[in-house]
Amino acid sequence: MTDKRLYYRWIYSIIASLATTLGATAQTSVERPAIVVGITVEGLSDEYLDILQPYFTEGGFKKLMRAGAYLSSVAYGPGIDPAAATAMIYTGASPMVNGIPAAHIYNVETNTTRHILYDPSKMGNFTDETYSPVAIKVSTLADEVRVDSDGDGYVYSVAPQPHQAIIAAGHAANGAYWLNGHTGNWATSTYYPELNPAVNNRNYRSPLSLRIDTMQWTPAIPMEAFPLLSRNQRRKPFKHTYPRKQLDSYSRFRSSALGNAEVTALGLDIINTSGLGKDAAIDMLSLAYSVDPAVTSTTGSKAETIDSYIRLDRELAKLFDALEKTAGRNGYTVFVAGIPSATRTRTDNSRWRIPSGQFSVKKANSLLDMYLMAVHGNGDWVLGYFDKQFYLNRKLIKDRGLDLAAFRGEVADFLARMSGVSGVHTIDDIIASRAGDYPQALKRNTSVPHAGDVFIEINPGWEITDDGSGSSPVTEQSAPAIYPVFLMGPQVGILRIDTPTDARSIAPTVAKALHIRSPNAASLPPVQL
Repeated sequence: MTDKRLYYRWIYSIIASLATTLGATAQTSVERPAIVVGITVEGLSDEYLDILQPYFTEGGFKKLMRAGAYLSSVAYGPGIDPAAATAMIYTGASPMVNGIPAAHIYNVETNTTRHILYDPSKMGNFTDETYSPVAIKVSTLADEVRVDSDGDGYVYSVAPQPHQAIIAAGHAANGAYWLNGHTGNWATSTYYPELNPAVNNRNYRSPLSLRIDTMQWTPAIPMEAFPLLSRNQRRKPFKHTYPRKQLDSYSRFRSSALGNAEVTALGLDIINTSGLGKDAAIDMLSLAYSVDPAVTSTTGSKAETIDSYIRLDRELAKLFDALEKTAGRNGYTVFVAGIPSATRTRTDNSRWRIPSGQFSVKKANSLLDMYLMAVHGNGDWVLGYFDKQFYLNRKLIKDRGLDLAAFRGEVADFLARMSGVSGVHTIDDIIASRAGDYPQALKRNTSVPHAGDVFIEINPGWEITDDGSGSSPVTEQSAPAIYPVFLMGPQVGILRIDTPTDARSIAPTVAKALHIRSPNAASLPPVQL
């Protein structure tokens, strides 16, 4: 009898032990990171990452490649700029849904452009810029982090540009900070409730304005060691200075590798001063970098681009090391998303006799006006042009009793005959998914309330001139918007996916890794990691 009791007690103890073990395993499986860091990198290239691996540290890009998921071909679709791409990453939705088609949009009533995030009801701190996230029509990853913790988790964003900082911060963040392009101060909007002590400390105790005169961007390693450069290029080490008296010094600085270092420095300050990653609620920090610096040169900026990768690798290693010390090896999750670059450069196609040309917006407008007046009578038929879009006078067209869709088609037929124009689409064709090589993607990436009436495509290698922006002519490229994305964290397996991945699936994938709700407009399932 006693032996039987001992036997049953032994069985019960085993069952209880298994239950405890299974319970602990179940609990461990739903453990979440203390902090998530979202990073966007303008111009990040899978090809450059592969070539420059020998120059990287073990704790930066190599760590991302070897310790998590590496999606080498994330596609954004056509017509995407950095602002729209950032919004797509953080919302899981396209511009048609999230409301962010580009950093700037055209105002037909005033015949001017304005920032997509312009909000005159708000004021700026350390800037006269007035921005808010109101234009973002859906929730973001940052919003969902705040909602998940009922506001206990902290959310901050640091970036060189306002659209990068605000879109990543979303609607519910504690703070979003960017570098003022005129003063070098870290700026923010009164929309956000907090001015983090780290920002005040930087602006008052170590302002960029007191340091920028002495800062020089020179190669991080000897030029002889740079890959991909000709012998002639290796003989000419670059050197960029930022005299405070030059009006464009701060704007040039914030797109440079040195600007990346300033972003990291403030990000680390915020982690330390705000105690991110120290409690049960998930905290979030978003950072924005660039490896495609705006360098004025007719021969490109290959050396500066390579150096930007090498320096950014070191910044990432510094960041990951700080996160591990703060939250532990399994206490943080990171995603790094390559996005299209905003850099506008000129090329020397004529030197190498590569076919090229110039499409003059001013000339195209003039010819189109004369044609429309000859056919339909006097009037301001074309109100303006912006970003390869012609905006027509819809009121005048209606008052003259003309069919708007037919009028757009007539304009499209005329523009299609101009030199350098490789394609023309009306907004009607785009909405009906019958425009371009990727009609569904083009439709998704078009925000109808901000769109023009007729869209043009320009031959690759051609420059668009006289567009009224005051910027240097931009050379058209036909390369698709495909960039690498990394995800690293305790819930993420080690794998590489080379098949094309829709950029809208990144937000739900990150949300799944964090065990939080996806942004409310994310329609695609998460990637299986």
